[in-house]
Amino acid sequence: MTALSRATPLARKLLPKSLQRFVLLRLLGGRRLKVHLRQRPSRLFLDREVLPWIAKHHVRVLSVGTAPYAYETERLFRRGREHYTTLERDRSAAVWGARNHIVGSIEDIGRHRPGGHFDCIVFNGVFGFGIDTLEDQRAAIRILHDALAPGGLLVVGWNTNLLPDLEALGLFAPYFRDPIGVPWPHRTRFPLPETHVYDFYTRPKGQ
Repeated sequence: MTALSRATPLARKLLPKSLQRFVLLRLLGGRRLKVHLRQRPSRLFLDREVLPWIAKHHVRVLSVGTAPYAYETERLFRRGREHYTTLERDRSAAVWGARNHIVGSIEDIGRHRPGGHFDCIVFNGVFGFGIDTLEDQRAAIRILHDALAPGGLLVVGWNTNLLPDLEALGLFAPYFRDPIGVPWPHRTRFPLPETHVYDFYTRPKGQ
């Protein structure tokens, strides 16, 4: 979809975001990709259960990564739309971002928001897709901790066939604990061949 977004640089300058999305989805084939990805059990779970629940219980929400199958998420956060933020390092994908969109990586978040600003962070499909080494993953987990308010919720989506289990390696232990009050298991899995899982964490209030 990055290639599709880059296919219309002039349109990105001249057209409002809604029309850019229409062009990318309807005229350049993005709609087929959107429909395909949103049929996956893990994506359905995120869209139909996790994100609506987050929208009811959290206000200052950061979603890391933007895509054509995810831009409609912003509608869930009308109650606190001015506080819902998306972040994506690929500038050409900003068309799928929220009203409050940051072009940058998670390492840059401290330049845009104060520490402890967010009460929920959704970090889905980032490990293994740009943050690939254990050193970088350890650093990202520390940054997520610092960006999240004490007591805040972190949702990490990752693929078991692409990554080692970072929790089993102890990368989360210094910074996060199992969540309290969420309606799903700490690690939520799906029937094979789906390899995507979601881990739910809380930043302890004493930190």
